Amino acid sequence: MTIHIYAETENDIHPLIFPAEHTAPANNTGDVRLSLLKDSGNTMITHFLFSPGSRNYWHYHSGIVQTLLVLDGKGWYQEEGSPKRRIKKGDVIVTPADVKHWNGAASDKPLVCITVTESGVDGHVVQLRPVTDEEYGYDRDENKKHVMCAKLPMSPDGITRLSKIEVYPEWLEEYMKFATEVGAISLQTEPGVLTMYAVADKDNPCNITILETYSSQEAYKKHIASPHFQKYKQGTLHMVKSLVLDDVTPLNPDNQITNFIIDK
Repeated sequence: MTIHIYAETENDIHPLIFPAEHTAPANNTGDVRLSLLKDSGNTMITHFLFSPGSRNYWHYHSGIVQTLLVLDGKGWYQEEGSPKRRIKKGDVIVTPADVKHWNGAASDKPLVCITVTESGVDGHVVQLRPVTDEEYGYDRDENKKHVMCAKLPMSPDGITRLSKIEVYPEWLEEYMKFATEVGAISLQTEPGVLTMYAVADKDNPCNITILETYSSQEAYKKHIASPHFQKYKQGTLHMVKSLVLDDVTPLNPDNQITNFIIDK
């Protein structure tokens, strides 16, 4: 029997109680961090921080029971053959031995949790396959859904940029269609595009500034080579009067922005 205890309330993310210092192994999708709190005897205790949109693979624990304690945030949990279910701060889930399952963060909020596994460190997990985007789905409320693929962590060679664009007034409306489309597709489909947030001057809407962050130089190269960016670039060449790409340095690298698209 699987035991589930669900909390009644949900709060905003608070500072981490335990560290999450290490990047999780490759059998995860998106940015997952962890720290082993206990790795001796017959019990392993692991602290996890799942970034928005990230999740582990389908897996099971051979002959071993595992308990999941949600400390903060919100996310998803699913066992094979059952619908996925929301989890949030205060929830406790006990997964029986040999039951295939996965868990991860919501698309718009991190998940902080602890797992208690009744075994030693080696050999207790049998990894299966990634959770597909269709299985993961997206968070919804009654009127809208958040849409964004799992994101990569910011690397030391990551890019933070202010793109300053001046558009010819007669092309402004058409330019905005191209810019809106490329921004939405990039955030939805590119793990290395972390932020793409555009604003226009109040006094002169033809002056547009876009805050862009990319997880690495390689992610940026993939972005500008993508079909949707090339469509935007070639389609707006005659609309843009001037373009300045201003790379900047965050004052506090730990204060990172994650933005997403809301389909209404």
